[in-house]
Amino acid sequence: MLTHLTLINFALADHLALDIEQGFNVLTGETGAGKSLLLDALSASLGERTDTNYVRYGAEKADISATFSYKNYSPEAEWLKEHELDDESEEIHLRRVIFATGRSKAWINGRPSSLSELKELGRLLVQLYSQHSQQQLLEPPYPKHWLDRYSNFYAPAQEVKTAYSVWQSTIRQHQAALDAQATRQQRIAALELQLEELEDIVQIDYKDIEQEFDRLSHHEHIMQDCAYSLNLLDEAEPNITQELSSLLRRIESHAGRSEQLSEIYNSLVNAQSEIEDATSNLRQFMDRQSFDPARMEELNSTLESFHRLARKYRTQPEQLKQDYAEWQAELDQLHQLEDPETLAEQVDLAHQQFLEKAKYLDQIRREAALPLAKQLTEQVKPLALPEAHFEFKFEPLEQPNAEGLSFIQLLFTANKGIPPQPLARVASGGELSRIALVMQVMNAEKTESEVLVFDEIDVGISGGTAEVVGRLLADLAQHVQLLCITHQAQVAAQSDQHLLVKKQQTDPASSTIVKLDEEQRIFELARMSGGVEINETTLQHAKQLRRLKFQHS
Repeated sequence: MLTHLTLINFALADHLALDIEQGFNVLTGETGAGKSLLLDALSASLGERTDTNYVRYGAEKADISATFSYKNYSPEAEWLKEHELDDESEEIHLRRVIFATGRSKAWINGRPSSLSELKELGRLLVQLYSQHSQQQLLEPPYPKHWLDRYSNFYAPAQEVKTAYSVWQSTIRQHQAALDAQATRQQRIAALELQLEELEDIVQIDYKDIEQEFDRLSHHEHIMQDCAYSLNLLDEAEPNITQELSSLLRRIESHAGRSEQLSEIYNSLVNAQSEIEDATSNLRQFMDRQSFDPARMEELNSTLESFHRLARKYRTQPEQLKQDYAEWQAELDQLHQLEDPETLAEQVDLAHQQFLEKAKYLDQIRREAALPLAKQLTEQVKPLALPEAHFEFKFEPLEQPNAEGLSFIQLLFTANKGIPPQPLARVASGGELSRIALVMQVMNAEKTESEVLVFDEIDVGISGGTAEVVGRLLADLAQHVQLLCITHQAQVAAQSDQHLLVKKQQTDPASSTIVKLDEEQRIFELARMSGGVEINETTLQHAKQLRRLKFQHS
């Protein structure tokens, strides 16, 4: 969970350090106070896109740090272990610095990290739900995606996508075989001639014979230079070996008198050993060398063949072996494509495998749809929709696709006796916001993230409905940590920790976030309920909202 957040020169925050508690945390404040400050900073620390507006006016950079605790064997623990970023503290320290120039830097547990790594880890730590999420309900794929996510059908859905891709690939290969039927035989004949011509020569390594030919061509000079070198090293009077031995004796007599001379002596001993090895190897090399005119002629002939074929096929001699392999692979593929019937069988097999997986996915989706629609109905009814009813409608697709066999719609009615219709067609804006809220909470119940952020998702509700939403979130906070920006006193009253965002008229202006005690919470709830003027009536109403919280608990 999120335990601490520090903001330095971030937007309206000068220097702000905040401890976040487990459970249900709400942020409230007057319009323009900067309620999104904490969530913007949290998003930045998780690698989301930023801009220079986040840098406080007059500052060179903004600095955000977030600390999370985590459990062993959690997804984030496995991620840290995989990236060698775990430590004994069992905490995750994220830091992001945003410069006024537009650049930014990031760290995970003190190690510089890329934004992609920060995002990857961030998705495991935090899930964000915003007030704009209700627009997703109007998108045709949303019901299917929501059903799959809630029911954890990701794996079978991915298998269907993979099987569909394989099926389509075999279709394209089969069509290519049919289209290329006329020219294939000509290409096969040409490739077979080319391969036959190169078959023998590609067994020979061009660079090896080129080097051997070069050595034989310079045999006399090589032997002359080797003989001169061997004479100088070991046979002349005096020679290098003798001179070096004499030198060593002289230095050895003084090596004990100077550490530097001792090091020089050791270096010379090593040099003597190296020279002796080189002399021995040089003598062996000369003993093994012989000039073979027949071998030289053979090599010359082979090299001429390489160059002739390289000119013919417009390539380099050393490239012929790779060209041979590529032509052989092309010929093998053409022989496979030569039989469209074999490919047709592969198409049928891939199609059957896709249908098998798609039918299974369709079946489990249909089985999960009925209880899920019933659960959604029961969750939505308390939100001033007593006659709400949901159904999933499966319509077979004319052509199956990577998503499956059916187009899935979510049907809704808010009125008794009225048949359910597609949600986007019949739901009002207020109904959509309440439905979206419940669907998000249901999704949140299934997430592995320990921190859920709700950004004004209760817009469009009020009164008793807002109270029910508050209880819904409070129940959810029994299992995960919640951060919620809200304008609803009924929602804020259900929270475990109440954070107030206040704007201060400094120069330049700044915002701060303070944790409210119980008395301060009553005044803030009264302000949210009654506006600017706080009187005994609004205070009593605020106290009643808090009593409802404890009664519900």
